[in-house]
Formats: sequence, structure tokens, C-alpha cells
Amino acid sequence: MEGSKLTNREYQYYFIKLGKLYYVTGSCKDVKKKEISSYEFTNHESVAFPIDEESIAKKIAEEFGGNIVEIKATFNDYVRQGQRWDNYIEHKKKNIWTLYTVK
Repeated sequence: MEGSKLTNREYQYYFIKLGKLYYVTGSCKDVKKKEISSYEFTNHESVAFPIDEESIAKKIAEEFGGNIVEIKATFNDYVRQGQRWDNYIEHKKKNIWTLYTVK
């Protein structure tokens, strides 16, 4: 019973945007004493990575000059967004753009 109350309550989470693209995933590697970060984006909001902590979303967005978008939905919506994202990552559709930064 308690779990069902959570599923329909308002739940806030965030997407990260860079122009018209949505953040999907990122990684960081050290290569020859330089830090190389890569970020993947899609133009489909339906598979954007949902982040439930505003501070984490802001930190990631700052790394590549993106902006955060606040989403107010239900907890079920948040879970479904995560499932769509996971399916997308598993299948690596062709509409992902990768941005690299070298520091």
C-alpha cells in the first residue's frame, strides 16, 4: 500500500540539454597525462538520462556548458524514463552525438 502512494506522487527530476540535444551518458579517461571526457547526446527527450539530484545535474551540465531542465512528473514517470534510457543505451541507436573535452 505504501509503495503505491509513492508511484503517483509528484516527483522532480532533471534533464541536461546542450542546445537542442539531451544528455544521455558520459565518461572520463586519463590519456597521456590529459583528462579526456566524452559526453553522448540525443535529440530525443524520451531517452534522455533522468537525474534526480539537482546538484549532480548542475555539475554535469557545467562540464560541457549545458543547462538543466526541471521535470515535474510522478515517480512512475521517472521510473519509465529510466527504463527507456536503459533500453536506448543497450541498443545504442545511431542518433547519438559525442562531445569530447580535453583538459
